[in-house]
Amino acid sequence: MKAFFSIFRLEFASLVRSFTLPLLAGAAVAWMFAVPQVITGDGTLDGAREVYLRYGLGGVFALTLVSLLASASGSFARERSEKRLQLTLVRPVRYQLLFLAKCAALTTAGAIVLALACLASLSVPGENAERVCYHVLRPSLPSPREEARAMYDAYMKDPDTPEEVKKASRSTVMRLLEFRAVDHYQTISTNMVAVWRIDFSSVGKEPLSAEKGVPPAVRLRLSNMQDLREDVAGYLAIGSLRASVSNQTQAVLTFPLSPSSSASESNRNDVLSFTNLGDKPLMLRPRKDVALLVPAGVYAFNLFRAWCELVSMLALILSFGLFLSSALGRPVALFSAIVILAVSEASPSVVSQYPDELETKLSDRIALTVTRFMAEVTRPVSSLNPLERLSLDECVEAREVCRVALMNIFLLPLVFAFISSFVLPRKQDEA
Repeated sequence: MKAFFSIFRLEFASLVRSFTLPLLAGAAVAWMFAVPQVITGDGTLDGAREVYLRYGLGGVFALTLVSLLASASGSFARERSEKRLQLTLVRPVRYQLLFLAKCAALTTAGAIVLALACLASLSVPGENAERVCYHVLRPSLPSPREEARAMYDAYMKDPDTPEEVKKASRSTVMRLLEFRAVDHYQTISTNMVAVWRIDFSSVGKEPLSAEKGVPPAVRLRLSNMQDLREDVAGYLAIGSLRASVSNQTQAVLTFPLSPSSSASESNRNDVLSFTNLGDKPLMLRPRKDVALLVPAGVYAFNLFRAWCELVSMLALILSFGLFLSSALGRPVALFSAIVILAVSEASPSVVSQYPDELETKLSDRIALTVTRFMAEVTRPVSSLNPLERLSLDECVEAREVCRVALMNIFLLPLVFAFISSFVLPRKQDEA
């Protein structure tokens, strides 16, 4: 461990002496205070807050990531070219130890910058550390894959199904059905009741209790066949709680629940219902448009969990940059890292915009296959977005943070360190 801390100290000191860390810290704090003056929202307090968190903390994270990734991508390559790899310590030093110490120093520097940005965000007017955040509980439904499997036979026998679809492979059609299952609509006729079961196992406490005087709520978006604005009338109920719904379609609204004397004692605490009292049918997507919001603590702790998740993402990407540096020269390693990052961010959008490969050329099918593969490989990074949840007052779940930290800070850097231990000696001998 003495060697580990010696390498860690030297690497961290180099970031300070080169002014990389001080400049990043100063730029992060200055940007957090400048964002409200530079970027404006939609005129509402919630809109301004969302813009501030997305562009403020998001901009600091992007700047920190690119700056430290440039250092990581050139770390081993620079020392190898200058014939000074491992000259700071008496040999032998395990290459895994060298890799992990450098990764820890870079990640610590990034964590300090992100922590300063988070603290600066709390000092901006309008950001209340005592603001309540919510667990977001969706209806318990079959997975999109299970729903696609159940729909496959009926879809293929449907006379309205295009012939090119019927001639396609089963895997292609299943992928198409799975993609569309997320947007499956449920129709609620007049005077009808729609019910959804809610799984509270992830909450771990009395789910329908208030937190700091803030009651549970339901976030709802209702639509219609014409996608036009129409008046909505009805009520939501779960257990002994109830909320009246009186607004218009096409709007995402949050309805606080309150105890009601008219609620039936037979109402289950794990079943959310909506009764349509209007004169026209309504539509919604249960996977997207319905969410039960359960109070989950204050914003300050939620911000801390989001910081942990951002640091975990940073550790994974920096360890990958060090891995590239162990095998490639600095320009090639940095270019490869930036390209892979860009692909990981763009792949989900490309896959969602082009889900159907039935009418594409061979070159398009090959490109889509590669893109889907990259989307699957990079999903642990691209799917994480704690800043969006922060801006919506959604809880960054501690269970998810622990899982991400275990994978991104410990397991995957160990894998990269193990592989690099075979590459570094050979590249050093070549140098």
